[in-house]
Amino acid sequence: MPLLLALATPALGAESGEQDRVEGRVEELFLGDEAPLNQRQEMEASSGLEWEQDDGEASFELPVNVEYGLTDRLQLAVEVELSPEGEDAAFQEGSVGASWGLMNDGRRGLAVSVGAEMLAQRDTPEDSLRPGVAPYLLAYKDLGPVGLNASAQAELLPSSGGRDGTVQPDLGLAMELGDGVLRPTLEAAFRNEQGSDTGILAPGLYVRPTESVDVGVSVPWRLMSGGERSLGVSALLTWSGGGSN
Repeated sequence: MPLLLALATPALGAESGEQDRVEGRVEELFLGDEAPLNQRQEMEASSGLEWEQDDGEASFELPVNVEYGLTDRLQLAVEVELSPEGEDAAFQEGSVGASWGLMNDGRRGLAVSVGAEMLAQRDTPEDSLRPGVAPYLLAYKDLGPVGLNASAQAELLPSSGGRDGTVQPDLGLAMELGDGVLRPTLEAAFRNEQGSDTGILAPGLYVRPTESVDVGVSVPWRLMSGGERSLGVSALLTWSGGGSN
């Protein structure tokens, strides 16, 4: 992240008339957000399935995400995560956020964005919803055949329902390879999940059958602060359309 910010510093003064844009190699990541934002009037929608095996118990989550570019620099996003319980799907967490593009320089292959989300989440499925806010910084750099995307977020959760206020870091790094139909990825993250500091390593593969559709599969491996480990499988389908230059 410091390296990407250092590279961004001289580019922040680039002339506003430059129209070249850098685009990420995948539309949506499993463990973080892409720094390049949608173009004006471009919409992106994604959904999938996250399965995790932990101590012999399987859990499922259904993420749904929608993003819309109000301008080439301003993007709005809504995300919800459902956890199936029996025949119903319970609301696990959600967010509403906005991202602002500090820069997007196609000649340097560099994009930097900032933003914030309003959060509503549960520590466990039995807990009541907990409000919060999460500011974040995103950076993307093209390095030849590899795209590198870094994210840094802090989840600020005030005291609620007898729970103490907390500040939870969420750091992510993703490497995206190639620009053909098959696009391998490797993601890593450090975050707090259900009260436990967790490191995640997730190799994955994306298939892009058309310019507007991404299909991705990832295998996240989690290591919790208490020494527990878990292995999961995630699938993601993303569609994007519209856009105006």
